[in-house]
Amino acid sequence: MSSDVGATELGELLQAAARAFSQRGRARFGEHGLSPARVRLLTTLHHRPGGRMRDLADVLGVSGRAVTPLVDALESDGLVARTTDPDDRRAFRLTLTDAGLGAIERITSLQHTISEEIFSGLPAADRDRLGHLLKAFLATMPGQPCPPDSGPR
Repeated sequence: MSSDVGATELGELLQAAARAFSQRGRARFGEHGLSPARVRLLTTLHHRPGGRMRDLADVLGVSGRAVTPLVDALESDGLVARTTDPDDRRAFRLTLTDAGLGAIERITSLQHTISEEIFSGLPAADRDRLGHLLKAFLATMPGQPCPPDSGPR
């Protein structure tokens, strides 16, 4: 069976789709005063509460210097709290405040809305097929996490 789409074109299509998704997300989150960096940091803290700034920087793939001003801003906005690390008094552990947890609820709702907007033009069967194909693709990529199956929609 031959394919009408070569590997190079497939890669270009995947990159174009990722860019379009990111652009739509940035625009919609921006309408709510949320930058991609804030969203990533808040959602990472939500999934890894009590983490140290150094560990957070590692997970985000940035330097500690890049994380510090963002954490400072989120702390100033009352979304993040720093506590001294009991194992290393020079380090801090980060947690979301109640306001930060409220921001997570807004982020989750926005992520759902943005995804629904983006994929609304695809029939349900195509959406399911795309989801299966992307999961299969990610499963072939060493070191890349594949989101868990979220079950029926």
